[in-house]
This record gives sequence, C-alpha cells and structure tokens, in this order.
Amino acid sequence: MKTILIAVFLTTLTLSGCYKAPVQQGNILKQEDIDEVKPGMTKQQVAIILGTPTIADPFNQDRWDYINTLKSKGKYKKLKKFSLFFEDNQLVKTEGNYFPNKDEVTTTEIE
Repeated sequence: MKTILIAVFLTTLTLSGCYKAPVQQGNILKQEDIDEVKPGMTKQQVAIILGTPTIADPFNQDRWDYINTLKSKGKYKKLKKFSLFFEDNQLVKTEGNYFPNKDEVTTTEIE
C-alpha cells in the first residue's frame, strides 16, 4: 500500500511539471466596447468604456495602446493591439488588430 502511494505521488509530481498553463496578459476588450468608441470622444469617455491603456507612453500622451497577449507552452499564440490617437483631448483615429473577425489592420479616421 505504501509503495502504491509513493508511485502515485511520484507520477503526479512528474506529470505536473510538464503542464504549462496558458497565460493571458494585458487588456481584455470586448467587441461591443470597441464598437462604442467613436471619433470625437474625450480621453475620459474612452477610459470609462475601455479602462486605462496597457502602455502609457510618457513621450506621447496622445496615443493609447491596448495590448493583449496569449502565451501557451512558452510560445506566444496571439498578439492583439488596439491603438487610439488623440488631438486636443479628442479621439481622432483608431487602428489595430483587436477585432476577432478581421486579420488585417483596421484604421478609422475622421475627415
């Protein structure tokens, strides 16, 4: 009985070292929230909808980047990025590949 418990313990210990849990980091945005963001909104209005950005660039406070990565088994599987550009505290342009149904970069800009 003791040897069976030791064998089960050692097997469990050995197998648990092989499993690496997927790690998701960054902003997790919903499509509905992204669709609510429109040109002309203020930074405060955008922050209420999307939250604060992942990256705050101290040199360019008029660009907000929302980034999300998924790492599985030590390799990056997905990189999603959504960038917002402001002028005079108003949103003027968005671009990125955070949209689940599109593979290419999408840009929305006011004329």
